[in-house]
Amino acid sequence: MSVRFKTAGKACTDWDAKAYQQFSSLRQRPVDELLERVDLQNPKRIVDLGCGTGIATQQLAKRWPQAKLLGIDSSAQMLAQARCLPIKASWTQCDLLDWRPKQPADLLLAAAVLHFINDHQTLLPRLLKQLRNGGCFAAHMPDWRDALWYRLMLETLDNGGPNGQPLGTPELRQRMAARPLLGLEDYYRLLAPVTTSLDIWETEQLQVVDGKSPVYDWVKVSALRPVMQALNSEEQARFIYHYLMRVHKHYPQEGDGHTLFAFKRIFIVAKV
Repeated sequence: MSVRFKTAGKACTDWDAKAYQQFSSLRQRPVDELLERVDLQNPKRIVDLGCGTGIATQQLAKRWPQAKLLGIDSSAQMLAQARCLPIKASWTQCDLLDWRPKQPADLLLAAAVLHFINDHQTLLPRLLKQLRNGGCFAAHMPDWRDALWYRLMLETLDNGGPNGQPLGTPELRQRMAARPLLGLEDYYRLLAPVTTSLDIWETEQLQVVDGKSPVYDWVKVSALRPVMQALNSEEQARFIYHYLMRVHKHYPQEGDGHTLFAFKRIFIVAKV
């Protein structure tokens, strides 16, 4: 059987702020869990690192309405959506690795962003240095490297091309197979010497999602973006076709019409 693949347009490589909002309530839940562990009375300066559409920034504004809020993100599309929020905040387009604050913060929040960045052994201690004495660093990071949907993505890159050949470059496949997150014990050993209090935990949430392809809809705006950016239009179309076939097989709809989508996260709350 032959399959004609339609080319995937440029939109596949851009941040889709509207699509990211599709599961906003589920994306907000780990932010709420994280902030429950943050013990700060009157922080004056708060920075939302990788703020995206402002899901977490809204929660920060609600809890600390007198604080000066700054949201930074590398995506103009995400920031355009965030600027529409009815909250008092400043927004800056900037890559997190290039961010150098003019003054220290009382709270740095990193919600679902650090898992995209390598070398946490260097990154996290550097971020802690941007805090005032008594300040707090709070982060949650999706831990998806052992997830079934992520393994299916790696398999599709390995054999989703013509005649079962790989898709993309060897560098892409190597990069997607890398594991930037550390183990819980490793985060403790890294951060305990430079903090006054440290709380690290891990969760696995059974997310109940709806839609024709809800698992794909979730990951296409986050984990799959590096893949889409690295593939040409023909490769994108082949990848999406074969990946959707595998995802639908392994994540079928339940009898009630919902799809079950387990999701693991690592949380860190550190005070200096």
